[in-house]
This record gives sequence, structure tokens and C-alpha cells, in this order.
Amino acid sequence: MRIWRSADNWRRVAQKQLRRSQAAVATGNWREAAAANRRAQLAIQRAAAASELTSKDAQVLASLHYDLTEIHSVGGHLYAAVDQAEKAWQLYHRLDPAGGDPAKVDNTLGAEGEQAVAHAADALVRLARLRAMRLVESRRLADEYSRSSGHYQPIGGQPLTPTDLQEQAWVREHAELAVTHYERLTRISARYGEPDLARVRSGRDRALAALRKL
Repeated sequence: MRIWRSADNWRRVAQKQLRRSQAAVATGNWREAAAANRRAQLAIQRAAAASELTSKDAQVLASLHYDLTEIHSVGGHLYAAVDQAEKAWQLYHRLDPAGGDPAKVDNTLGAEGEQAVAHAADALVRLARLRAMRLVESRRLADEYSRSSGHYQPIGGQPLTPTDLQEQAWVREHAELAVTHYERLTRISARYGEPDLARVRSGRDRALAALRKL
């Protein structure tokens, strides 16, 4: 019993630090946000060492990675932001009762299920936007390297590689998928409405706008 009480105590610590981190993010106190985030992740790791991770633990971890995405973005650390966004979406996706399928959103029942769908869609559109930005940045660096090396530089820069094209297609598909999820969610939910849908559409539009820079 002592092991389980220890795990529960660490979970309470994690929840407390998560709230501190989120409050710091809301006020733009990025140093405190990052510090509280680290403390929360450490608490979850210690809870995991004492017992199996629960779905609540996964929710806390997803929130921590989601917040770290913004912390790194504001700090200008794009690649670290993408890494955190990937982790956040993967966790939220596992918790999504629709399993990433918009056709199953209509079967979502209750506030907890709706929230899980919303979190997964929010995390996905943020990931799509950041991956679009990363693709643009990697192309820019490749063009700079080509010019500095004295290589021939065609108008418009280096042609897109097959990997670039795959990444471009992924961003387009998943940015639209996040919007489709929210469109279905707002039709069945009293909790989520047009302002939420507008936010996700804006994230989609920003991702597509980034791709137009290629």
C-alpha cells in the first residue's frame, strides 16, 4: 500500500506543478513555466517508477509536452518545439476516443470524450503548423548552403526532394483533418463552438501559408 500512496503523492505533485506551469505560460513567465514543467515531468516519472502509468498520467504528460511546445516556440527553438508537439499529439491521439477518425466523432459521448477529441485536434493542427515551419526553415538552410558552396542555384531555390514532398503532403492532410474533427465536434457539443473552430482553422491556414513559401 505504501507504494501506491507514494505514486498518488507524486501524481498530486505533478498536477500542482502542471497548474503552475500553465499559469506561467498564460502570463508569459516562460522561465517559471519551464521550471514547473520540469518538476511535473519528474513527478510523473517517479509515479511511474512506483506504479503503472494511468490515462490521467498520460493526460498530464500530454499537457506538459503541449506547453513545452509553446515555450520552445517563443524561445525561437523550432526543432525542439516540433519534437514536443510530436510527443503531445501522440499522447493525445492515444486518448482520443475517435481514434483520429472524424466519422467516429459523432459517437463521442460526455464532456471527457469531447475534451479528448478537442485536445487531439488542437495538438494535431499545432504539429502540422510547426512541421510546415520546419520544412520551410530546412529548405532555407539548404538553399543557403548551396549558395555558400558555389553550387548552381535555380530560380526559386533547390527543387523539392521526395522527402520534402511527403512532408508537404502530410502537413496539408493533417491540418485539414484537425479542422474536420472540430467541425464535427462543434455540431454535437455544447462545450465547443465557433471560436474553437475558428482557432483551429487559423492554425490550418497558417500551416498552409507557410507551405506557400516553398
